[in-house]
Amino acid sequence: MADEEFDIDTKVQMSGLLLKKPFGHKANKWQKRFFIIKEGFLLYYAESEKKSFDRSGHFNIHPKGVIPLGGITVKASDESLPQGKFEIIICHKDFKGMITLAAESAADREQWLSVINKSGKVTWKNAQLGEAMVQKLEDNSKKIAEEKQAYLEKLEAEAEAHKEEKGRKEELERMAEALRAEKAEVENAAKQLREEKEFTLQELDSSLQTMREIEQAKEELTKTTEQMASQLEDVDMQRRQLDEEKQIAEELLVEKERRARQLEEERSKYDETTSELKMNLEAVALEKQRTEHKLKQEKISRVKTEKRLRVAEDSLRRLDKALKDSGVSIDIQLETDVSNLRKFFEESIEEARFEAEMPVIMRNAVTAQVDFKRQSRQIDDDVVVQPEAAATATANGNTAAREPPKPKPKKRQSTASMSSPEPLPPTTEDVASES
Repeated sequence: MADEEFDIDTKVQMSGLLLKKPFGHKANKWQKRFFIIKEGFLLYYAESEKKSFDRSGHFNIHPKGVIPLGGITVKASDESLPQGKFEIIICHKDFKGMITLAAESAADREQWLSVINKSGKVTWKNAQLGEAMVQKLEDNSKKIAEEKQAYLEKLEAEAEAHKEEKGRKEELERMAEALRAEKAEVENAAKQLREEKEFTLQELDSSLQTMREIEQAKEELTKTTEQMASQLEDVDMQRRQLDEEKQIAEELLVEKERRARQLEEERSKYDETTSELKMNLEAVALEKQRTEHKLKQEKISRVKTEKRLRVAEDSLRRLDKALKDSGVSIDIQLETDVSNLRKFFEESIEEARFEAEMPVIMRNAVTAQVDFKRQSRQIDDDVVVQPEAAATATANGNTAAREPPKPKPKKRQSTASMSSPEPLPPTTEDVASES
């Protein structure tokens, strides 16, 4: 804050930091601002402007606000405020409300009050009154000077006419001397009035210059405001476009989430189906192992039985041949027993041949099991397959795997029927090699 009333370097009457309440608002929040008193106006800036002002010695012509001090009423507030706030109230008949400021100390407040009061006296009306007063005083001075001149001439004429009246002449001389002194005083007063008039005119010129600068700044501010309003419209349009795009994106996201949930549900179903298929495959594999083991055992048993049957058949043939060659009459009962025994051997051979066909049937079952595994892997990889189709394939696979073909009924077959294209039963050498 400046200590003198007028700072020659900065061309301002006073400057410093004050607290300010928002003007025209109900908010009670104090804001720190940098204030300058210049040519009858109170200008305020942001707090950071003080550093620029102290560094350069020149004030910015684009303040945040301008308060004209002509005709204002300023006073100190009597309200009790928190420590560090000494309130200043500025009022004017043209203001809608009052301006509330606060200094940091009582001494600062008194200094601001004094300078604001002095600055408030410089108004256009006072300047006009001062100029009229100076003109009136100059006219009165001329009139008085003319009257005094006429009176002096009259006195001189009377002095010449009454030279003999020395006493009266001396008195007239003293009166003339007094009038001359009074005239000098009047001239000095007129000179002072003229100087005050010139100073007032200079102050008015400076105020008008400041007003023109303020008007120019106001025009620039209006243009800037219009540009900002146009930019705000563009930003608002862009924001609406972004909102529309956001809404579309949200709808797409909801659709994708719904699709993802459907895919997740289908995946869960496929996982369940796959688990069931794996369990079925494990059961089929276990059943296959058991069947293969059983088949091996049956093959071994069948080979042994076939050997015994061939030996018995050879014995029977030799017996029949020996009986025929011996020429001995054969008992009917014995012949019947031999026929029954031959029939038994033939049926046993037929059963052995049928059992020899069982490995082919089991190989077909194993092939079906491999195909079933391949179909299961395809179901795991392709999520497009419908659950109903997978369930049908599972049911079909389980039926094929769990229901082996039923054995044919045991009956005698002719030699012609055994020549069908079905696979022949393995021989003893094949069974031995497989074992």
